[in-house]
This record gives sequence, C-alpha cells and structure tokens, in this order.
Amino acid sequence: MRALKVDFAPARRPIAVLAVWGAICAVATVGLGVGAWQAWEERATRVARTDADAAEIARLRDTLRLRADKAASDAVPPSYARDALTVARTAAFPMQSVLRSLETVAVDGVRVSGIELNATRGGADVTLEFDDYKALLAYLELLNEGETVQRWTLVRAEAAGARRQAVIRSTWP
Repeated sequence: MRALKVDFAPARRPIAVLAVWGAICAVATVGLGVGAWQAWEERATRVARTDADAAEIARLRDTLRLRADKAASDAVPPSYARDALTVARTAAFPMQSVLRSLETVAVDGVRVSGIELNATRGGADVTLEFDDYKALLAYLELLNEGETVQRWTLVRAEAAGARRQAVIRSTWP
C-alpha cells in the first residue's frame, strides 16, 4: 500500500479586502468621533444659551415686578371708585331677603315702625314698637329661626311711659 501524500495550498488571506475594510472602519470611527464632538459642542452652546436666556427672563421678571409695584404704589384710585363700590354693594345687597324675613314674622304686640337698609354696611336697622318684652324677644327668635347664624340682634330697647321702642339689626353677607 502506498500512502497518499496530499499537499494543500496554504490558505490565502485577502489582505487587500482586510486593508480596505480597516480603512473604512477607521474613516467611519473618525467621522463618528468628529460628529459626536460637534454634537457635544452644539449641546454645550445650547445649554449656555438656555442659561443666559433663563437669567435674562429672571432679570426681566424682576424689572417688571418692580415696575408693577411702583405703578401700584403711584396709582391713584379714580374719583368715582368709592361711588362705584357703593353701587356694587347696593346691587349685591339681598334687600328682598331682608324684607321677606320681616314680612313673614308676625307677633301680637310688635309692630315695625321703621326700616333702614344700609347696603354699604351690609345690614338693616329696624325700629319696632312693642307692648311687652316677651313679645319682643319672641319676635326676635322667630326672625332668627331657621338661620344658620343669628342674623338679627337686639341693639336697644327702651320704654318711655306707655311708649316702648326697640331697634334690631341684621347683618347680611
């Protein structure tokens, strides 16, 4: 038997392809590095610009606040402001509720002799004539019945001979 001897050719390495591939990778790496560096520089520039803009906004806000405070301190209310406030309070005053509460309560021996509505103060003063103090207190209790807070209070009650008068006051929000 004879032995067969086979010689294989040595493996050829494509050096040219590897060199081209290495050059492409090197160029790509350099390109990506340059791009990353430029992006980093752009980011740093934008951060600096954002910080400068924030500082400028804070400065402008402070300036605006100072000007607004100065304008508010220098402002003189218009001459009609007090009258306009009185008109607004008068319009908001619940006059119907006050009168309705007085109309719905009746006690023998107590008569309403005068009503003074004061919208700017937010209340009403009612002058009463009464026969005895029990009737007056019963009238006052009936006025306050069903209210969450005591709206009607006795301001004064006086008797001069046969004539007895009292003043009650209410407060309305």
